[in-house]
Amino acid sequence: MYKDPVCGMNVEHEHYSIEIESKKYYFCSNGCLNKFKDSPLEYSKKSTYDLIIIGGGPAGLTAAVYASISKLNTFLITNDIGGQAIDSSKVKNYMGFEFITGKELAEKFRDQFLEEHYLEHKMGEVIKINQIGDKFEIITKDREKYESQTLIIATGMKKRKMGIPGEDRLVRKGVSYSSVQDISLFKGLDVVVIGGGNSGAQTAEDLSKTGCNVSLITKGKMIADQKNIDKIKKYNNIKIYEGYNITEIYGEDSVEGVIIQSEDTMATTKLPCKGVFIQVGFLPNTEYCKDLVNLNRAGEIIINPDCSTNKPGIFACGDVTNAFGKRIIIASGEGAKAVLSAKKYLLDKKK
Repeated sequence: MYKDPVCGMNVEHEHYSIEIESKKYYFCSNGCLNKFKDSPLEYSKKSTYDLIIIGGGPAGLTAAVYASISKLNTFLITNDIGGQAIDSSKVKNYMGFEFITGKELAEKFRDQFLEEHYLEHKMGEVIKINQIGDKFEIITKDREKYESQTLIIATGMKKRKMGIPGEDRLVRKGVSYSSVQDISLFKGLDVVVIGGGNSGAQTAEDLSKTGCNVSLITKGKMIADQKNIDKIKKYNNIKIYEGYNITEIYGEDSVEGVIIQSEDTMATTKLPCKGVFIQVGFLPNTEYCKDLVNLNRAGEIIINPDCSTNKPGIFACGDVTNAFGKRIIIASGEGAKAVLSAKKYLLDKKK
């Protein structure tokens, strides 16, 4: 594994490299390689743009591709490439693919962005946005600063935590929020899945196929699509506990089990297990912009039909917004729309 010196992205291949003064450098793309070759000592000094896109999931990457096509002076900053899509084990009916995994789809997004529609980009976390006159200043966790006339916020959502004893202490010691990356570690073991939605049902099914004995715990009734509920009920190694709360995850150096409590009788039960997969929804990533744009009660950015916000020059798209339908294909469409709106805003501003 190498780290691109220009954008900070992890590089797993040696396709793009250069040797300078007996030292070899590796890059995510030909774009970053060329930036480095042009000026090895000052390849990242530029900090003012027409548009900055924050977020590298389906919405942010689609926005980046459309910004490249539109010839906008654009910069993309993101924590990762792929966003939540990479955690989806099954993506059905995305146009062009009857079935594809989230990881495969995210890789196709990444390749299209880096290979076909390269834009200057940086791996990093935005912690603050300041408005300075009619421009916006972006500050990252590494204290880097960038300025632009317009912004597109596409930072998606993060996994919601339970907030129960043992959860934080046992993360990566049996507690997981991502079934795709961790499922192979629990093959044939007793596991617990928390959450009665589609994500919980899908995770329970995926684990059962590896030989796990799965206990699916849900507060109240299952809320997954009936088709998914009917499917998991056919598995002999999945047991559904409806109407139960998780009160504790216990274990010393690793997960040993959970304690559940009946909502009807309040009686508690210990369920021994080696893994706990928490699938109880998401929270929008809006902490850094909550004082700048209007949010709804769920913490989502309120947008107009053209992806504009209450703040002129700031647009938002994807799951971080209040747009109807949390789907990859909808997020991608909103990303394209946000760029078209930002381009129109810039043209109107010039006039």
